[in-house]
Amino acid sequence: MVKKLKKVVRKTRAQKPRILILGCGGTIAMVPDRKGVLRAAKTIKQLLHMVPTLRKHATFDFKQLSNVDSSDLNPSDWTKFAFEAANAVESGKYQAILFAHGTDTMAYSATAVSFVLGERLNIPVAFTGSQLPMVKFGTDARFNIENTVLVLTEAIKQRIAEVMVVFYDVVLRASRSIKISEAAFAAFGSPAFPPLAGLSATGVTFRPEARRASKAPFRAEDCDFHFNADVVVLDLVPGFKPGILFDIIHSGKCKALVLRSLGAGNVPSRDEFSLIPCIKEATQLKIPVVITTKFVGGTTHAGTYGPGRAALDAGAIESGDLNDVAVHVKVAFLLAQGVRPTTLQRRLLAPLAGEVSA
Repeated sequence: MVKKLKKVVRKTRAQKPRILILGCGGTIAMVPDRKGVLRAAKTIKQLLHMVPTLRKHATFDFKQLSNVDSSDLNPSDWTKFAFEAANAVESGKYQAILFAHGTDTMAYSATAVSFVLGERLNIPVAFTGSQLPMVKFGTDARFNIENTVLVLTEAIKQRIAEVMVVFYDVVLRASRSIKISEAAFAAFGSPAFPPLAGLSATGVTFRPEARRASKAPFRAEDCDFHFNADVVVLDLVPGFKPGILFDIIHSGKCKALVLRSLGAGNVPSRDEFSLIPCIKEATQLKIPVVITTKFVGGTTHAGTYGPGRAALDAGAIESGDLNDVAVHVKVAFLLAQGVRPTTLQRRLLAPLAGEVSA
C-alpha cells in the first residue's frame, strides 16, 4: 500500500509543469528582509514562502534579471528580457514562462518580448505585477501571481502560446495591452482588442482569438533582439511650437518621430503653429514620422480631415489600430532591423504578434 502511494506521489509530481519565473523588479516580487525592508526576491524559495499555494500547481525555477523601478527600464532591458525568454523556450526545459514586473512599463516590456518571440512561440508566456506589495494587507500581489499560474497551466493544457498580460481578472494579448490606472486593481486594459481569456470562480476560459502553439521548432538564433532607442514620442497639444520639432529633427539623435495626434490623426497645419513643414523636412532627412491617436482604443484615419491629409501628403505614416505603446516599441524594433523609411509603413501595419488588425 505504501509503495503504491509513493508511486502516485511521484506520478503527481511528474505531471506538474515546470515554469520559469523571471524577476524584473517591481512590487510583486518584493519580500521583507530580516529588518523588514522590502527587497527583490533572490530565490524561488523566498517567493514561494510568501505564496506556498503555487507549489500545488507547478514546479518553479527563478532568475532575477533586474531590480529597479520599472520606470527606469529601457530598450536594452527589453533585449535582455527577450533574450532570456527565447533561450528558455529553446531549451525545452520549461512549459511556461512568468515575468514578475513593475506595472508602470509592463505593457512596453511585454509588447517588446512578444515582437521578439513572434509567431514561432510554442509555450505560453505571461507578465504580471501588482499595485501593492505581497506583505501588504489586502494586496493584489498574491491574487495576481496565483491567477497567472492558473492561466499558464490552463494554457499549457490547451497548447496556447501567447505572450500575455495577466492582471486582476483578465488575460490580455501583450501587444494590445496598456496600463489604464495608476491605483485600481484592474490596472490594465486592451481597448482595441478583446481579452484572450476571462478569470472567474469557475476557472480560466480562453477565447478563440488566443493563438495555439507553433508546430515549427523554436530557435533563439532566428530572433531579432534589438531595439533602437532613438525614437522620440511627442504628445501634440494646441499651441505646440514647430521650432521644438525642428530642433529635435536637426539634433542628429532622432531616428524616428511618433506624434500622438489630435483626433484620429489630425496635426496642426495652420499659420505659425503648422507642423507640416516639420514633417516634410523630417521626411527629406529620412526620419520617419508616424502618426498615432491619443484616444484609447482608437484608430488613425488621418486622411479624413484636411489637417490629417496634409500630414500624410507631407510624408507622415499612419499606424492603424496599434496602441501608442505598440507603436513606440514596434518602430524601435523595426529600425533596429534596418527597415528603411520607405517601407516602414508596410512593415508597421503587418502583424508580428497580433498587435494590429491586418
